[in-house]
Amino acid sequence: MHNSRPRRAAVLLGAVALFLTACSGGGPQEARGSADPDVTASADPALESYYTQSLDWAGCGTTSEGQQLPEDVQCAAVTVPVDYANPSGGNTQVEIARLQATGSSPEGALFLNPGGPGGSGVDMMASTDYFTSKEVRKEFDLVGFDPRGVGRSDGIRCLSDREMDEWRQEPAFDPAKESLDEVRTSSREIGEKCHRNSSTVVSHMDTQSVAKDLDVLRAVLRQPVTHYLGFSYGTEIGATYAHLFPARTGRMVLDGAVDPTLDERASALAQAEGFEDNLRRFVADCQENTRGCAVGEDDVDAGMTKIREMLRKVSEGRTAVSDGRTLTATNALEGILVPLYSTAGYPQLDSALQEAFDGKYEALMAFSDSNHGRNSSGKYTSNVSMAFTAVSCLDTDSADISDAQMADAAKELATKAPTFGPYLGYGAAACQGWPDRPVTPLVDFHADTEAPALVVGTTHDPATPYPWAQSLVKQLGEARLLTHEGYGHTAYTSGSTCVTRAVDGYLLNGALPDEGAVCDAS
Repeated sequence: MHNSRPRRAAVLLGAVALFLTACSGGGPQEARGSADPDVTASADPALESYYTQSLDWAGCGTTSEGQQLPEDVQCAAVTVPVDYANPSGGNTQVEIARLQATGSSPEGALFLNPGGPGGSGVDMMASTDYFTSKEVRKEFDLVGFDPRGVGRSDGIRCLSDREMDEWRQEPAFDPAKESLDEVRTSSREIGEKCHRNSSTVVSHMDTQSVAKDLDVLRAVLRQPVTHYLGFSYGTEIGATYAHLFPARTGRMVLDGAVDPTLDERASALAQAEGFEDNLRRFVADCQENTRGCAVGEDDVDAGMTKIREMLRKVSEGRTAVSDGRTLTATNALEGILVPLYSTAGYPQLDSALQEAFDGKYEALMAFSDSNHGRNSSGKYTSNVSMAFTAVSCLDTDSADISDAQMADAAKELATKAPTFGPYLGYGAAACQGWPDRPVTPLVDFHADTEAPALVVGTTHDPATPYPWAQSLVKQLGEARLLTHEGYGHTAYTSGSTCVTRAVDGYLLNGALPDEGAVCDAS
């Protein structure tokens, strides 16, 4: 077996809502909702025991980062089959966390997902005031869940903390120095470690299985329909659920929409261009509004060149940070993209770049660490990186993509997005080496739901570009698009009063915004 340290393919930017948060204790709660036996009915008799199970509620304790959750947040483990095609082949568990509505006559449960793949809906319950409004909190029991293989839900384990550090310190793939077979071999080795250190769920973390789990969660909470608020990758979970269970789909908000039909090349190009666009916006804003702006004060192109020159210098040397780790260009690039998820991160990005231009890279590395769930003590508190890979490789079939096609795609990326593009090519090779084969994809995502979904798209969203929202609306069939004019990832959490009113109006009253409705960033 190839025994070198894992070779890192060029970084693949995920549709991750990077606001992952947390959970805490309290006493037992009774399930609320309809007791109609049909609520727990399954189309497959082999799944009846899963749909009719009872839950044992208890305190949640702390988040993955050690933050104590409020005492009125309750957690429970839901048993689901590892493989829905073979329900008798073994079980796994999905952890859910519930915060009951503050009002006296709640509408039922509203399921939440923060994105990923790999984001924790249980941790998300520590920040419900950020993810939802007071009005929604009053009318709905909020329910977060860790998708199968993630966090508390029988989460997969792949690399030790030391191995994760070593993997992240490997430079991005360079076609001039190595073969893509090295990327495939490394990916296979990591995948095999995931299999050795995890349960069999690692081979069944695909989004279709997650959506089927969601219907079990609906049933065990005795909910006649699934009301849902999903961000980023969470929109793909929601769209998949709506397609598979249209009669069970309630009010569904999909914010920061993923287009699940795009191939790896199209997704990577769209994200690279999106982050390039947002970085230019940051540079322009910094030069106009910040005294002593790190990237200069007069020319956007010059500012972008300064950033790319810093990345080039990092890639050519061994740049150490204070704890002795080596900062790679990939780490530095992640350190730039994380604060670009929100315009509120611009001051922190300016400060981090100022330090980097002065030869100090701790701030950029800290942002990169947050992207992988590494805390300041060096412990990886979440499995987001490996979960992202496992889900992505199960959902996407890259087997027929040739090395030549990847090379062509890499050239296009570098041309159209010169800052981010060079680090986004060759992602397909990692999945070609992953030991699990992808699942059969859905033919389409049409959903004949009684309540049309509300899809929210931000015109300059870097991680889930606006055209993806436009595409998803058409795919779902009866769906409505709300456009948010602005920069940053997702809209409901952006602070826009217009977006908040539109989303709340739909969740609380079923009132869709007008066709062609547009909200600005204020």
